[in-house]
Amino acid sequence: MAVESKESGPIMELGAAYRSGAALPTAVVRAYLKRIEACNRRLNCFITVLADSALKAAGESERRFREGRPLGPLDGIPVAVKDIIYIEGVRCTAGSRILSGNVAQYDAPVVTKLKAAGAVILGTTNLHEFAAGTTSVNPHYGPVRNPWDQRKIAGGSSGGSAAAVAAGLAAVALGTDTAGSVRIPAAFCGVLGVKPTYGRVSRLGVVPLSSSLDTVGILARSAWDASVVLQAIAGGERGDMTTADEPAPDYVGGLGFASSRARVGVAKEYFFDTLEPAVEANVEAFLSRLRQMGCQVTEAHVDGVSDMYEKWVPIRRAEATAFHIRWLQQTPELYGEDVRMLLEQGKDIRAVDYIGAVNARPSYMESLAASMKDFDVLALPCTQISAPEIGRPTVSLKGKDVPVYSALNRLTLPLNYVGFPAVSVPSGIVGGTPLGVQLVGKLFDEATLLRVVNAYEKWFGPYPGPPDCAPPTPTG
Repeated sequence: MAVESKESGPIMELGAAYRSGAALPTAVVRAYLKRIEACNRRLNCFITVLADSALKAAGESERRFREGRPLGPLDGIPVAVKDIIYIEGVRCTAGSRILSGNVAQYDAPVVTKLKAAGAVILGTTNLHEFAAGTTSVNPHYGPVRNPWDQRKIAGGSSGGSAAAVAAGLAAVALGTDTAGSVRIPAAFCGVLGVKPTYGRVSRLGVVPLSSSLDTVGILARSAWDASVVLQAIAGGERGDMTTADEPAPDYVGGLGFASSRARVGVAKEYFFDTLEPAVEANVEAFLSRLRQMGCQVTEAHVDGVSDMYEKWVPIRRAEATAFHIRWLQQTPELYGEDVRMLLEQGKDIRAVDYIGAVNARPSYMESLAASMKDFDVLALPCTQISAPEIGRPTVSLKGKDVPVYSALNRLTLPLNYVGFPAVSVPSGIVGGTPLGVQLVGKLFDEATLLRVVNAYEKWFGPYPGPPDCAPPTPTG
């Protein structure tokens, strides 16, 4: 049965409290900082906490509200930023020993835009080293722990950002997604994970993993909150040739358009081939809820998905190794073993295979676009498995031992190869931790994705949080 619920989430709730005077930005930021101090030792979400600058920014926000001139819905909102995105004057480690003393000399454009909107940056979040993995088990800064079950991974590479939002240590967070690194931790932590279209958001000032695949994304508690952040950070950037000259729509205003009868395609081939039974049941339950709210859910055929996976591999390996080659040659011992081994593999990629994969990308983009012509969105599993325990190297799927790395990103990385937007939506609990289903949209049509998610939230209510991780209340 549908529940009568309006758009919600920490950004909307805090903004309303600030405008009414029920809460003050400085008091709210202090509450978040206190919660970080109490919880970060066990969850390990943050690498650097920026208490002094956060309180200063909150004070400036408070003055604006007092004077009746707030900057917009992000003013005074506590935000976390993945420690791979530059914040001027703040160390950016990328979760590595190699960059442990690296201090950013400028703000990444996404940070500039957040600051211009009045957001309060609480700190930088833990991640898989150099964003080169799917677990956020970091040998240098310790593993990010899942707020629902600290024995399990939070997912990666943006695990710290996802866990921070889930545990109420930040209202919203930025991450990056090269093979699913926003969507996978969002799925396992029970929050929304938004990967925009490649080129929608600037990646300047982001330590690269694979420059033609990397996408800055958003971890949030609701479609409304995610829309507010995407509205702030979207758009072309002078000097960033990877951003598209494509005007961003009114994401927030567009949420009101009806999407409860969206045409949803379900691609069974490839995406459902090797799911854990409990994961498949979870996806089917989510699809049933879409039907309940009036969506037209029918099977879709997507050509060449396994080929997309194979084409992604040489691009990711070659581009990452090209960036790291000097460090690999001079200080290989400074890497964690799993990341070093992956980077070493990039040395074996032939130029002809890399260029072939790059040149083939437009045809695969056209193919996926054609597969979606009769649908508004595709609905696909996000991962093959539920959240594994920290340190587990393999899982069994259909009687075969499969590396956790592959089991986690196999279903997400094809969308990075073609650059299409995707959102991981919390879809239920399996084995004590959340799972997510990814909805895929057409190129530069994040608006439709967010409308469908917003309609889903109106029908079925807000996503539950970890039992002992309620965010600070907007009072004081």
